Formats: sequence, C-alpha cells, structure tokens
Amino acid sequence: MVRIMTRLGEIKKTQEAYHSALVDFNIGTISGNLRAIIADDDVEVESGDVTPIKIQKVPLPANHICYMCAYAANGLGHPIAAGEETPLPISMDRTADHATFVAAIDGEIRKGDLLGVLILLPIELIH
Repeated sequence: MVRIMTRLGEIKKTQEAYHSALVDFNIGTISGNLRAIIADDDVEVESGDVTPIKIQKVPLPANHICYMCAYAANGLGHPIAAGEETPLPISMDRTADHATFVAAIDGEIRKGDLLGVLILLPIELIH
C-alpha cells in the first residue's frame, strides 16, 4: 500500500485562520468587513445641511465595494458617502479620508465622534 503525504490539511487550517482573522461577518458564503467612520475634525452642522467632513483614514482593499450601514450611529445625522480626493479604480487599494454627512438636527461633530459604519464586500471583477 502506498500512502501519499500532502500538506493540504495544514494549508486549509492556515487559510481558515487567516480568513477568520480578517473577516468581521458572514452572510451565507459571503464574507465582509466593518469599518468605523470616525470624524477627524470639529464641524458645526445644521439641520438639512450636507457637509463634507474629514475622517480618520479608512483603508479600502482592492476589489472591494463599499456600502453605508443604514443604522444611524450618530444622533446628529448620517454619512451618505465616503471617499478620497482622487477617485481610484476599484481594482486598486484606496483610502477614504472624507465623508459626506447629512445633518438631521443642529449640533457639533467633534474629532473622534463615530459618524457611521462602512461595510466592505469582496468582489471578483469579470471584465
């Protein structure tokens, strides 16, 4: 009898450990990440205003799409977008450094305040 020795089991365990360390959630077979959107400046906002706010840098890996979590994490309003000064293709690593914030009530956003949550989902580009 011949026994073939491989490292397949070891490789699978390593991949699972790597995957679980980098992934924040699963929806079925889809894995994703959550990233906090944190203000990096003090800003006065007024009800109904749409205001750009500098945020702490959020790395966006290549081939990941971003969604805003719909749950309002800030009592003054909600971010509707996050991005960077020069938009890059989705196939490149990117960094969000500002958010567009819509105020529901008057108030002041302070540096370090949680504005919202960004959901990152990996994609495979076909074309």
